[in-house]
Formats: sequence, structure tokens, C-alpha cells
Amino acid sequence: MRLAVKVGFLCGLSCIMAACQEKRPSPQIFPVGATRIQARQFAEIIQAEGTLVNPGYIELRPQVSGLITQVLVNEGDPVRIGQILVVLDNAEQMAELRTAQEELKEALIKAKRWRQLASVGGVPKEQAEEKQIAVVRAKSKVVAKQEALNKRSIRSPINGVIGDLSGVNPGQYLKQGGDSFVVVNNKNLSIDLSVPALQASKIKLGQRVQMLDESNTNVVGEGKITFIPPYFEADNFLALNTLRVRAAFVNEKSGLRPNQLIRSKIVIGSERYPGLPATAALFKAQQPYTYKLIPIQSFLKDKDVNRQQKDLLMALPSSTLIAVDTPLKLGALQDDYYSVLAGLKPGDLIAVSGSAVLANGTPVSIKSIN
Repeated sequence: MRLAVKVGFLCGLSCIMAACQEKRPSPQIFPVGATRIQARQFAEIIQAEGTLVNPGYIELRPQVSGLITQVLVNEGDPVRIGQILVVLDNAEQMAELRTAQEELKEALIKAKRWRQLASVGGVPKEQAEEKQIAVVRAKSKVVAKQEALNKRSIRSPINGVIGDLSGVNPGQYLKQGGDSFVVVNNKNLSIDLSVPALQASKIKLGQRVQMLDESNTNVVGEGKITFIPPYFEADNFLALNTLRVRAAFVNEKSGLRPNQLIRSKIVIGSERYPGLPATAALFKAQQPYTYKLIPIQSFLKDKDVNRQQKDLLMALPSSTLIAVDTPLKLGALQDDYYSVLAGLKPGDLIAVSGSAVLANGTPVSIKSIN
């Protein structure tokens, strides 16, 4: 009886001691979004700044002097090549053209008649040939008078838009080569870019140029290098040690305008690097890092993991992943991806969301993968 009581007491005491002993909690597993690192093509670029130039900015000046009788367009009107814009007084030229045309008709009739007479021996062939020469002279005179009349009209040399017409009004007298107005076509523009001398040797014809907006991130236009001068820039004979290269581009949808200052990127080549999504790039004291996700067994083999942490993690399923704080060396940002110069390789699994709650050695599960 006493023996039974002692055994019961010892068993009860053991149960109480076991119940009182603190139970060690299992580590919490955090769900994260993940992606695998892939190699991407990253452009090698030269940053440059330049001014837009418009070869389609045409100043129109009268070829002859005269009084304006008609202005057939308004400021801002779209015009077609060859369209008459302004007419100068031309009554005299029109009369001279009509006279020349009548003289040509008469010369043609005489030439025909003398050619028929010469064919039957009515007149010498030499006289018939003289009449034909007279036709040639009459035609030349018509052409000259037509040209003189054409000069009394100012026509658009391009498809474009009319600029400022201040001072161009009916009744105003224009002097030959004097007052002007402009027709502008902003479809095809070019940009002059200043490239430092140390990088000048990398510039080649045909290289791609990307023009950026004020935020210096969004591409608003693309073109190609079309001219590389054989000399460096100079200002008042003072060398600026820069090369001013020119790129041409089509401005159909960009909405850019001449004389606009634009920041640009000249693409001089490209290389493949692991690409890190910008959202996965974290920074600590300006040092970039990210969380690489590795199998728990690989993490436990790390000699820097302490015994207590290993004991806790070993209770987790073998399929568990561990977030590892991974320092990085990053290159340029392109299309929302950083080029990774060191720290990651293609195929590495990283966290792209949920990183705010992570620390080195945190167990994670993948809720989504891109």
C-alpha cells in the first residue's frame, strides 16, 4: 500500500514538472511572393544633353519685290508642298505671259504652213527650218514669262504649318529677300548632343539614341546617330573638350519642338546580366541587398548558423525555404530591372513581396511566383 502511494506521488510530481517546463515554440513561417532571376540584355549607354534642331524650319523670303494682293493662309494653318501662300501684284506679268502664249501659237501656225510648203517644193527647206527655230524661241519666251509670274506667288516648299504672319498683310510692300515668314514641319527633327571627349571614340554612326522626359525616366523619342563631326566643339575659339554629334528621329507622336533642351541616352552596346526587379531591391545605408530564398537544408549547413537556431529550424518541414540577406552590386536600371554585377546569378529564387517582415534566416513559404 505504501509502495503504491510512493509510485503515485512520483508519477504525479513528474507530470507537474513536465507541465511546468516551458514548451519551445516553433518558428513562424511567413508567406512571400517570389521570382527566379533571369539573364537580361542591358544596354551600355552614354548620358548626353542636347538641343532639338529642325531641318524643316523654312524661312520664306520673296524672290522679287512687290505689293501683297492676297494672303491665302492664316497662322497655324497646315499647308501642302507647292500650295500658294501669298500673292504679289502680277497683272503685268500675266499680260506678258498671255502675249507670249499668243506669239507661240502664231509661230506654230507659221512653222506648220512653211513645213507643208517645203514638202512640195514651194519654199526652200532652210526657210521652213527658220520658222521651226522661231517656235523654239517662242516656247522659251513663254517659259520665261511663266517663271516671272510664278515668282509673284510665294509657295510652300514643304508640307508643314504656317508660323507667325505678323506684317504679312494685303497692301504691304515686300522687298526682294527682305521680310520673311516661316513654314514649319516638326515631323522630322534632329538633336545635337554634347559627348565628353573621353567617350567620343565610342560613338558610331547608326547608334540608337533615346530622348527622355523631364523625369529622366520615360522615353519620349528615339533616333539614330547621323553625323559625327571631325572636330571638337569650340566657343569663341576656346575648346570645350566635347564632341557635338547629331541624331535624327521621327517626331510623329512625341510632340517635341525645336530648341527644346532634351536629356538623352546614346546606346553604344549591350551585355547580358542577371536582372533584379526594382521592387526586390532593398537598401541599407545605401548598400543594396535582397532576400534570396534557399532550401532549409542548405541554410543549416552554414557554419555561421548557431546551434539554438538550428534546433528550432530542424523541426520545420524539409520543403521550407529560408530568406537569406544577400548583399548586391547593382548596375544601371533599365525597364524596371537592375543589372546585377555581383551577388545573384540566373536561377536564384528571391522574394519580391513581403520583404518588410523578413530578416536573415526567416522561414518562408511561397504564396505566388512570377
